[in-house]
Amino acid sequence: MMNSPEIYPVCETAIVVKWGDRIEEEINRRVHELKRLIIQNPFPGFLDAVPAYSTLTIYYQPELLIKEQVGFYPVVKKWIMILLSLEERGPVTRSTLVTIPVCYDEEYGIDLGEMASAQDLSKEAVISMHSQREYLTYMMGFLPGFAYMGQVADAIATPRRETPRLMVEEGSVGIAGKQTGIYPLSSPGGWQIIGRTPLTLFDPGKNDPFLFRAGDRVKFEPVSRTEFNSIKSTQVKRALPETTKPIADAVVIKAGPFSTIQDAGRFGYRSYGVPVSGAMDLQSHFIANALVGNYKNAAGIECTMGGLVIQFKKDTVVAITGAGAAYVNHRVIQKYQPLTLYRNDQLEIRYNNDGIRTYIAVRGGIDVPLVMNSRSTYTRAGIGSVLKKGDTLSFGNDVRSTTGNSSVSFSFPEYTSQSVIRIMEGPEQERMQKESRDRLYAQPFALTHQCDRMGYKLQADPLKLIDPSELISTAVTIGTIQLTPNGQLVLLMSDCQTTGGYPRVAQVAAVDLPIAAQLKPGDSLRFTNISIREAEDLYLIQQNTVNEYFR
Repeated sequence: MMNSPEIYPVCETAIVVKWGDRIEEEINRRVHELKRLIIQNPFPGFLDAVPAYSTLTIYYQPELLIKEQVGFYPVVKKWIMILLSLEERGPVTRSTLVTIPVCYDEEYGIDLGEMASAQDLSKEAVISMHSQREYLTYMMGFLPGFAYMGQVADAIATPRRETPRLMVEEGSVGIAGKQTGIYPLSSPGGWQIIGRTPLTLFDPGKNDPFLFRAGDRVKFEPVSRTEFNSIKSTQVKRALPETTKPIADAVVIKAGPFSTIQDAGRFGYRSYGVPVSGAMDLQSHFIANALVGNYKNAAGIECTMGGLVIQFKKDTVVAITGAGAAYVNHRVIQKYQPLTLYRNDQLEIRYNNDGIRTYIAVRGGIDVPLVMNSRSTYTRAGIGSVLKKGDTLSFGNDVRSTTGNSSVSFSFPEYTSQSVIRIMEGPEQERMQKESRDRLYAQPFALTHQCDRMGYKLQADPLKLIDPSELISTAVTIGTIQLTPNGQLVLLMSDCQTTGGYPRVAQVAAVDLPIAAQLKPGDSLRFTNISIREAEDLYLIQQNTVNEYFR
């Protein structure tokens, strides 16, 4: 009988159930069986469950739970233990077999020849070995619809490329170690590419956007170039609804470097590799919506580094929060208060070095199509787009009150170029050398210019691991801090991948994510340690404050 799993919190809003560190079908079956039971028997506040090779990460909203004296985590753990007892008696679920046509021609299998030579095999032998087996889809992550399948025959198991490609074409079939997988979108990547499928793996325009799911079995079927082209001609992605409308409530006059439409995020799809996205600085987003009388999930504009000019075609009420300076018709206006704008008024956002992101709410919200239950932009998957000159904006009906809420005292963090961020110990922090663990809290870290909505690369004296051996992938989330092989840290943010294989050495407390969202290249930050219990208490205070805004 398999040993009982380890259960531990990774942050104030997530718990992990772990069956060791091995890639085995029986372990993975247990992972998916527990996910099935949780979906069928959700506890109050449950958000999502993300399976990986040997772990299930469960996300939840603590504010919807009844807190015990020892915190929220024990409440969720108790629920998981009950479900695990049911799982012992549960039936084995049947998986779906999905057949994937693959053209292994040289044009598509760009690494096939080199890989075959390195293994002292012919290309035909590699193709035969790759296509003869049925593979289990252990997990999905990295990209929406990207399936981690295994395991390939030992004879064709090949490490990732030493230097990842800047771009791998959509549909490319690859091998990494004993894993095989398909890129559902064009993306940078380091897998060894041996072919390409003509099938569409991820189509956000469909009601069911994914070709297969974790737990499915997959069989690759070799096809000729002619067959590939014939199948490809039938694969038409369903167009997403237009985000701009002919009758405009506002028009973008200048777009600035990077402005997008965001709401509170896209939940329920992390197990398919789809990130949460949403406003980076949720606190500022919520305050802006409260000020104009919107529901807190109403979509607004997130403007990065200013430069945005919008002309209004109708009277409305707006609120500006976060960083930056705001001007109406070239006159400076005060942020953090509702403001009536009239037809032909122009709103301008300017960068002023007190943070990097400004939030604009209009009464009713920005009306763009819902995609997977969210209006948030996720450019990597083609969901929404960066605002550009000439784009038209329409206002929605997400109005809670026509008076807004300017009577409460809005609390917002003070943004500085030398921030202190509270973190909890990550699951793999113990893998760090003691001297490096000490320096995690003692030395400053600088934000490099490699930072965006996916994450921030930090720079400092390198940190070292006791054991640098590779980990199997597991779930990661907003605020996860990973230690990369070069000894530098990466802080994951709103558009981050849903799974990763680098050691998770720390996790930013949710209460400080708004501060992290306003950091900019060149800023310095330090970390200070707090416990899960302290993070839970701070999170609850933050959520109660936000809820007060919307009373």
